[in-house]
Amino acid sequence: MAEIPSILALVGPTAVGKTGLSIELARLLNAEIVSCDSMQVYRRLPILSQAPTQAERAAVPHHLIDCVDPTENFSAGQYRDLAGEAINEILGRGKRALVVGGTGLYLRALSQGMCEAPPADPDVRRRLWNECETLGPEPLYERLNSIDRVAAAKIHPRDAKRIIRAIEVFVISGRSLSSWWQTEGSDKPMAIPVIGLNRERGELVKRIAVRQLDMLFEQNVVGEAREVLKLPLSQTAGQVHGLADIAAYLERRVTLQAMIEAWRTRVRQYAKRQLTWFRHVPGIRWLNIEKDMPDTEAAKKVLELAIQTQPALNDTSRVAG
Repeated sequence: MAEIPSILALVGPTAVGKTGLSIELARLLNAEIVSCDSMQVYRRLPILSQAPTQAERAAVPHHLIDCVDPTENFSAGQYRDLAGEAINEILGRGKRALVVGGTGLYLRALSQGMCEAPPADPDVRRRLWNECETLGPEPLYERLNSIDRVAAAKIHPRDAKRIIRAIEVFVISGRSLSSWWQTEGSDKPMAIPVIGLNRERGELVKRIAVRQLDMLFEQNVVGEAREVLKLPLSQTAGQVHGLADIAAYLERRVTLQAMIEAWRTRVRQYAKRQLTWFRHVPGIRWLNIEKDMPDTEAAKKVLELAIQTQPALNDTSRVAG
């Protein structure tokens, strides 16, 4: 009989219902939760990042939430290190680790490993981002394709963040990113079975809209954004969804309704990109959550899938932090 894995990943698009379901699943598994969300790591962004509430975190121990200042950049490599430490500590206590979130790059860094490419160079990265903002990502992608066809083949032509990182590695080291992927001593893959959550598209769109309105009118996300915008935000923290749209509204460049529509559109597009990413994860098993399905019932269905799921380790490509 198949056993319940000691490490399990629960992923899916924003607003699909990962938080509530993960808490019920953690109770069933006697697990602690390791966040896999690039924005929930930041302090002072609990509403914008939709981080688990204090009550939810009290119900089940959570890790990698509210642990980085928003003035600091945070990379996939840093996530890999911190998440790996958290998982080892959890397993050492005789409990299971439940990795939960929607940041596919972080999951890939954790499960597939990280290469030992050089760390980011702020000046080089700033220059490349300025070029990208002026000309768009396409010219940068053409440059990457000319210096590293292998890496370019694994990166979407409009994925500016990964394109810039790959070019940055070449500029700093004189070596292609793909050559660093082959370096001895790179992190070993971590076997993590993955369960994906999804809902009927119309239902997911509705949930995105309802959550956004709750953030606006019940949770005071505008007040949170106003305070955060006073900080010298890092490039990564500044990408949290809704912040740029709220800034435009606070500066009276757009109306409230225009802000809501622009923000909602960005989140819907992001959810679509998340699904596209996770559909390429080898071995992932999907649960389509039906409307009004209780978290307790969905958690039991996820548990059934987890017992049947094999770790996703077929793709051995690496990512650089």
